[in-house]
Amino acid sequence: MSDAVHRVGEAPEVRLLRLSWSRELSLVAVIIVVTLAVGALDGSFIAQNNLRFMVLNSVVLSLVALGQTLVIATRGIDLSVAPVLGLGAIVPGLLAQQNGLPLWEAVLIVLAMGAALGTLNGVLVANLNIPPIIVTLGTYSIYGGFMFIYSDGVQVYAVPKAYETLGNGLILGVVPIPVALLVLIAGLIWFILNHTLFGRALAAVGNNEKAAYNAGVACTSTLIRTYTIAGVLACFAGLIFVSYMGSATVTTGTGDHIELQSIAVALIGGTAAAGGRGNVIGTVLGSLFLSVILTALVFLHVPPIWYSAGEGLMILFAVSAGVSQLNAGRRSR
Repeated sequence: MSDAVHRVGEAPEVRLLRLSWSRELSLVAVIIVVTLAVGALDGSFIAQNNLRFMVLNSVVLSLVALGQTLVIATRGIDLSVAPVLGLGAIVPGLLAQQNGLPLWEAVLIVLAMGAALGTLNGVLVANLNIPPIIVTLGTYSIYGGFMFIYSDGVQVYAVPKAYETLGNGLILGVVPIPVALLVLIAGLIWFILNHTLFGRALAAVGNNEKAAYNAGVACTSTLIRTYTIAGVLACFAGLIFVSYMGSATVTTGTGDHIELQSIAVALIGGTAAAGGRGNVIGTVLGSLFLSVILTALVFLHVPPIWYSAGEGLMILFAVSAGVSQLNAGRRSR
């Protein structure tokens, strides 16, 4: 008897779990294959320093993409995460460079700033009935302007030792501190999505906002909280970035189009483009996948002009795969 016959009558929850694990295992396999293949062509690709570089780069993207995952799960999108990340890097970075701002104060500033910027996005999306892509395109420009005004063109080129420890330190001499923080934050987001009333409300809004409202879900506050979390994560990612790199400019975040990258890895990881479902583990693996791919392109001497085209193709592929899975699930019911 075929596997397809066995799956007739399979519960939707079981089918989604099976597809999720299939996506995650596929990402792990591709990451391993690409790493080994490029490493065979150029041994420096699998050198410890480069592997560490790829992992730490994926941490910053993962933090931004986890917030994007929540937003997409509500059937929204947040383009403003790029300048929010930039502000999270440039504001504490300049304060630390010029005034010796303590790290703990920088953390508080970043969390408060991210919450304020994210909440503004949420309020506009939830109360003005404006499509999220329009709202966040507007705030993208506004927040980007804040970066230029605040920095006045000055860049961060040195940060205190405490920041360097946050970005490059090791726990027990083995685990990078940013990786440990990512694991804790990803675990918290996973718990929120799967085991809290807010997570269920978020999924309900993404599946059908009108039906969720009729069922008594507080749609407005759910949307506001979702964009607030996205803002906090993006801004905190900026602090991790400046601590790891030791530098930041007015184009940090926006220059790398991290808003598009975060959308790409969330969709690649299995978050439903149509809303209603987010995949935390898939998003983290998708971030590592993109970090490995982009680094591999450098080692293979592919011209940088092709990078954005590749990211766009990955988004189209991920959306197409998600739609195909959704249609297959509907046909099997």
